[in-house]
Amino acid sequence: MSFIEELKEHLQNARRSQESSPTAEPFRPDASWVQTEFIKLAERLERTLQNSDSDRLKVLHREWSLDERVTGFATNLAILLQEGFLHGEPRSTIEEHVRLGMARYMGLDVPAGSLTRQLEIDRLAIKAWHLSPPLSAGDANNIEKYSLEIRAVRRRANRLEVAPIGDVLLALSGRDAIQWLLQVEVAQSMGPMDAWRLSRESAEYILEHPNNVRPEFLWGRTELTCSWQTIRRLDFLGVLEVTEAMSDSGSNVLSGYNLSNEGKRILETLLAPTETPFSVLAATLSQDESLTALEKEGGVKTGIDTVFNSSAIATARQARLVVHEIRNALIPAQIALGSLYSSMVGSQVEAEIARFRPRIDPGIDRALKFVTDLLKTSELAARAPEGFDLLRVLADAVASLATSLRIKLDVAPDLPSLSGYRERFVLAIVNLLRNAEQAGAKQVLIASELEANNRNILLTVDDDGPGVLPENRERIFQRGISLRSGGAGEGLALVKEVVEIELHGKVACVDKPDGGARFRMRLPVAERTPR
Repeated sequence: MSFIEELKEHLQNARRSQESSPTAEPFRPDASWVQTEFIKLAERLERTLQNSDSDRLKVLHREWSLDERVTGFATNLAILLQEGFLHGEPRSTIEEHVRLGMARYMGLDVPAGSLTRQLEIDRLAIKAWHLSPPLSAGDANNIEKYSLEIRAVRRRANRLEVAPIGDVLLALSGRDAIQWLLQVEVAQSMGPMDAWRLSRESAEYILEHPNNVRPEFLWGRTELTCSWQTIRRLDFLGVLEVTEAMSDSGSNVLSGYNLSNEGKRILETLLAPTETPFSVLAATLSQDESLTALEKEGGVKTGIDTVFNSSAIATARQARLVVHEIRNALIPAQIALGSLYSSMVGSQVEAEIARFRPRIDPGIDRALKFVTDLLKTSELAARAPEGFDLLRVLADAVASLATSLRIKLDVAPDLPSLSGYRERFVLAIVNLLRNAEQAGAKQVLIASELEANNRNILLTVDDDGPGVLPENRERIFQRGISLRSGGAGEGLALVKEVVEIELHGKVACVDKPDGGARFRMRLPVAERTPR
């Protein structure tokens, strides 16, 4: 099983644990008990070996003792047993089966209670061994520790839960999964000797020295220091291939590496001078997880607004990337089309081209306007909320809409201010009005009143269209749900996002006795002003 597969399996197990009812922390064997049992079993194996097999015992002892691997194996096996057929069994039963798994994996022919149980113990023992740090790799392949270090999971009481960084990994595969992990490592790295994260300096050095680097180049005797655990992890990820040599003590040690062609492309992407969607997302989620950990571990109250703001800034950065790429693609195409149109004037195909222009030109213009609006609105979210006047917002929304709708405003001029992103609320109202027009409405009434407690403004948008069936009145706010052919299902989803997330209010589609649709919003005021 590859490093990525093992990590994903660990995350999936954590996710299943989140979804199940709380359970007690699994029993983990005491390290001294494990060491004692290992020596007893090794002595038992020694008695079965011929004198000529003493080398086999020496190799076994070295492999099981290096980096306390025997303890890691026993712990992993105990947890796997409790997640499997020994769930809920007492400590003595777990220890008995751990001892049995150790014995059989060491080569002792010790039978289990049944062939089925024996086969299952052998299967779990193989898995437990490969979850343990491999020979000479230390903690480089310790999946549980690694996932905690890069904040792909969090500890909550007696269980792990998958964090957003882990959620992203589970949605990726192949080169994208490797690229994501390395972007996260670089975003979090604390320097070249960070055992759990690849640093930018180390990645640059590996690209400059792709083949047959001697150990002294890796461990601080020349211009760069680099954790050998990171080199091992890059080997597990397939970015490079390590070479090994036998040390004086008889163990394998890293003696160099060779960067693969695929690894070269991955590191070049990682070190690209311009931001990428992965690099922006990795930096933002890492920052959010650090703030969450800081609040949990140090008692520092960072607050949800800080995390939300960092995510909003990342959204703006992502939008700039999208806008840049789409403009770079569409503007040259638009210019080329203009030249094509000019060159066809007076030709036999001029009329045929003219027939398609009403479908081509507005589509490009609409896409360019959309990405510009995307950039504008996403950057708004990166700013602090501001106070705004409801009546002026509604007037701006109506004025910006080219429509045949007859729109009437019944709004008092002295209402308290609202607090949020003004342009986003304008866009939400525009979406409501467009929704009414697309549904077949001819006129709309927008009315408001201040509730008796002076804390909320009740805003109602009524239209005379066909209305919304009761069973659909909640569904229409879900992203991707549209009740009309060709609809994208984004307009009302944005209304709900702006009203409920950004303004901390509520929006609903409610019954309208005289027909048509009614959307009612309860909007908290930013300040209380006397009427």
